[in-house]
Amino acid sequence: MSDIQIVSFVAASLLIIIVPGVDFALVTRQTVRYGRRAGFVVLAGLFAAALVHASLATAGLSALLVSSPTLYTVLRVAGALYLLYLGGTILWATRPRRSAPVTQPVPVGAGGAGAGTEAAAPVRDVPAADEPHVARRSFVMGVTSQLLNVKVVVFYVSFVPQFVKPGDGAAARTAVLAATFIGLAVLWWACYILLIDRLQPWLTRPSVLLVIERLTGLILIVLAVRIALSH
Repeated sequence: MSDIQIVSFVAASLLIIIVPGVDFALVTRQTVRYGRRAGFVVLAGLFAAALVHASLATAGLSALLVSSPTLYTVLRVAGALYLLYLGGTILWATRPRRSAPVTQPVPVGAGGAGAGTEAAAPVRDVPAADEPHVARRSFVMGVTSQLLNVKVVVFYVSFVPQFVKPGDGAAARTAVLAATFIGLAVLWWACYILLIDRLQPWLTRPSVLLVIERLTGLILIVLAVRIALSH
């Protein structure tokens, strides 16, 4: 691969990475809600899933999945349903409630705890990012959303091969490019998480946090619908 191709690949990869999507919504929400530790746990989940996608693409299995209408549809629908669940749960937790306006939106997956309270205003007792259930939920969000993301599969099948010449060593070159992309993504998200963490005192103000929670829920639902309707 020439120097021009390398620069083109890196530039195109950065553009793809920084475009907001599911990962942007989840990393932002978890980092603002629970701090940078939770953000890095989400990143760990994204990284683990990215390694799986890269391995499947290098082995040629991702191309088989994309070429099978049935398997592709199953993955697409499963990904859409998962995002719909996440978005719906977040929005449900921010619904207005009666009496004491002093509690925060319930974390994703926490159920309907806190009945009879007002969900519009977060308070001091937000679960710590190092609590096992918060870390576990953050990791599951990252790895599951990425594994079920058909756009990631298509990326490794259609984008990366454009920079790989067929023939001997093609699999190795594909693996190198995939690793480069993953490395760039990890670097970007790490910097983004640290930036969000610096802004956390302002972002965790009750009114701001409520907007972020509801926007995250709406974004995930919109993305779920788009994925479900895509082909």
